Amino acid sequence: MTTPNRIQPLAALFALAFLAACSDAPPRGSEAASEPVPVISRTAPVGDLQAAVALGVPYAHEPRPGLLTSGQISPAQMDALARAGYTTFISLRLPTEEGAGWEEAYTGRNGLTFARIPVDGPAGLTRENAEALDRILDAVGDAKTALYCGSANRVGALLAMRAHWLDAATPEEAVAVGRAAGMTRLEPDVAKLLGLAAP
Repeated sequence: MTTPNRIQPLAALFALAFLAACSDAPPRGSEAASEPVPVISRTAPVGDLQAAVALGVPYAHEPRPGLLTSGQISPAQMDALARAGYTTFISLRLPTEEGAGWEEAYTGRNGLTFARIPVDGPAGLTRENAEALDRILDAVGDAKTALYCGSANRVGALLAMRAHWLDAATPEEAVAVGRAAGMTRLEPDVAKLLGLAAP
């Protein structure tokens, strides 16, 4: 008759100590895979664009670090972006457009900087508006800024014109700036202003 193997007391203690040591520090890869990535975190930062997308910010783009371009944001999204370090919000929408017009009072109560440059379609792509945007962006410097309209289309178009008129970008470079920031339907109007053939 076979006698079952018995673990001696010292061997059992050694095995328990070994298992405890292994379980105290799981490999970083397995830990990262099992934990959800937070949208906004000081200890595990997520790229601003990814965070904006996770927040549901529509048509989000990041043409350069610290500048988020997008469609209309909501008060809740503005709060979340403010917690992520955004201090300046600029709207290119008319205050009478649906979903717009609340920002002036809201940002004033919450200690945020807000500016509105009404861009009413192609007619709003003026040097005056480009200069107004340029002054604000120069003033905020590297501070995180959200620049938005209804769909990022006007944002991209005005940034394209700013790049050409004020930063000496070639027409082709200006169009690339606009596309990176969300320009879509206004591209033919921008091309005309830049002296390019319509796309």
